Amino acid sequence: MNGGGLRWRLLRMGRAASRAAEAGRVRYFALFAATTVSVLAVCGFLLAASSFDGRAERSQARWPRVAAPESATLLWRATLASVDDRQYDVVYVEPLVSDAPLPPGLSRWPKRGEAVLSPALKAVGPQVRAEYGRTAGTIAPDGLESPSEYFAYVRPTAERLDPDAMTRASGFGVSWAPSLGEHMYNFGSKEFYWAYLALVGLPAGLFVVIAARVGAAARDRRTAILTALGASGTARAWFTVGEACLPIALGASTALAAVAPVLLTDVPLPVVDFVLYVPDARAALPLLMGAVLGVPLAVLAAVVLLQPRYRPGTSTRPVAAKRRREWMLWLFPVALFGTVRGTDLAPYDLRLPVLAAGSVITIALLPGVAGAVVSAAGPVLARFGAARGRVGMLVAGRRLAVGARPVARLVAAVVVAVGLAAQGQIAISLFTDMSDRVHAVEEHLGTSVLRVSTTLSTDTADVASFQRDLGTGVHALAVTRDSRSGRTDLVASCPVWRDLGVECPSAGPAQLRTRHAGLARAVQLERSVGARLYARTGDVTETVRRGDEAALVVLAADGRQLALSRVHQAANAHVAMATTVQVFAMAGTFGGSGEGIAAQRWLELLSVAGVLVIVVVAGIGSVAQFVRTGRELGPVSVLSGSGRVYYAVSVWSLLAPTAFAVCAAVAVTWYVTTPLMADSADRLSTLSAVGGAGLACAAVMAWWGARTASAAGLVWRPRND
Repeated sequence: MNGGGLRWRLLRMGRAASRAAEAGRVRYFALFAATTVSVLAVCGFLLAASSFDGRAERSQARWPRVAAPESATLLWRATLASVDDRQYDVVYVEPLVSDAPLPPGLSRWPKRGEAVLSPALKAVGPQVRAEYGRTAGTIAPDGLESPSEYFAYVRPTAERLDPDAMTRASGFGVSWAPSLGEHMYNFGSKEFYWAYLALVGLPAGLFVVIAARVGAAARDRRTAILTALGASGTARAWFTVGEACLPIALGASTALAAVAPVLLTDVPLPVVDFVLYVPDARAALPLLMGAVLGVPLAVLAAVVLLQPRYRPGTSTRPVAAKRRREWMLWLFPVALFGTVRGTDLAPYDLRLPVLAAGSVITIALLPGVAGAVVSAAGPVLARFGAARGRVGMLVAGRRLAVGARPVARLVAAVVVAVGLAAQGQIAISLFTDMSDRVHAVEEHLGTSVLRVSTTLSTDTADVASFQRDLGTGVHALAVTRDSRSGRTDLVASCPVWRDLGVECPSAGPAQLRTRHAGLARAVQLERSVGARLYARTGDVTETVRRGDEAALVVLAADGRQLALSRVHQAANAHVAMATTVQVFAMAGTFGGSGEGIAAQRWLELLSVAGVLVIVVVAGIGSVAQFVRTGRELGPVSVLSGSGRVYYAVSVWSLLAPTAFAVCAAVAVTWYVTTPLMADSADRLSTLSAVGGAGLACAAVMAWWGARTASAAGLVWRPRND
């Protein structure tokens, strides 16, 4: 038989053997699912990289090219705004010549007092659409970083135009990364790549390893027999390829079908309020096709390479392991200590990569350490069971002594799930803790007292018109601060002070004491951080017009809650070209929004995806282990005459190792996350919840394993295997 005919015959033999092998259907599904997940994981990484590149290019294209006054064709000014815990940019533009180049995404220059919003910002609601003037269309996709970006172009009215505060430009487009756009308030590329590697890449890699070794005991014996019959390493490899090629090919096809929609239309992602732009996905098409072809080949290579080497002269029966992978035991403490202490020693910019890489390595090594401990505990457990007459302990101990790797692979899924879930939740708590505190203060204060501030010119500010737009009973107080004494004065007329329950300070500034509930809460909060507010009588309009960084306090005499969007709209129309409106005493917080909120949502999405993969991995590994246990313990149940032996063996060979691994994962995660500035109580509650879930999962796995093994043992018949 020639070489081609032999290889074809070996492929057919491998295909036939996969259908009749122990746990053959389980392994088929495992390889299918592992290939699908791996291809999707790599494609997701490539799509993310292409999206970052596309967003950077579009951000560069809309940044102005600074020009000298004599050659400038337009004025440009970017400001920051916030809505619903999300920051975004508002750009004020003004053409200087009739043929001034349009900003990317605009088909015409807006008229004075008009605004052009992104579709996502426009969809927020009418309150946002009215904040910047009349809405005059939407920004085209080529002018946005992504279809989900919040962005606005505003052309101010002639009264509010502030040319001195604007940049003079001749056009748009630069070659460097500008500080404008959605990427400023979202997960950065480096942070995203490390999080993706830890939360998605590691589970996908673990899935491939476990899928390759599902039902390994019977296949290892068959490999030994093939070698004894004279099969070469190449022949055994072709035989293995025949076993695995069909499920791997089907997995790649399924992944291709799942990725195809992103090449046809914009795809919104759940949780994170992000839309994957179809041109960015199409830009990654060559790399995606390479992943669809290359990843299955890598999975197939892993299946072949993970087959154990057979040494001639050894038995085809399982024997006690003589050598353990001791290098993991030596490398694990180095990785653990290096992760914690290396983070402190690394430069600031490298601390996150060091922590992420060290965490991935530590969690990846932990299952091997747990397997070594379980294997070493096997003989001790067997001797103890023999001395006490415990059949289940004796059998479990001897099985672990002979080969703990199947149990170690099963434990690996639980360890990685606990580690990733715990670290993901602790990292999320870093971003939620500060925003939760900010929201708690905002809820305490409400919106009865607001602060309007600006860094632009207020020379023509019309405070009277501003107050009229807000309705009757609403007052605006000017805010001044003495940089030398650190004193903050609120300026208003005597009628306004009396309306707010404050004695008119006619003799000079007086410490502010008021019966107005909202203002009293704001004063108390300011006092808690060492600030003192004083009341002063004066003309509000003149004070605002003379101030370098003017600010107003807006409140209703009856203490009712005010609408931030309405105050913002009135301030933009009558105070300055661009203003910021916030709850008083919360200046600078932006309600806890920004990159922290976006990072929290991305971590939630990635951690859920990673844990779901681990759940599938654990389920597949468990089923394969249960089938093997039932077949191996069939003779024992016949000799003992009782099915209780399955439950006893399951407790000692599944529950005990898994519970030990969960406790080890919780302890290691606690130590690894010490560099994070998370509250100890939050870390403890998170690890307690995740550890409890892991122990519950271990109990369910042990019970499920006993039931499955018992069912398999009932149909066991002696055979020459």
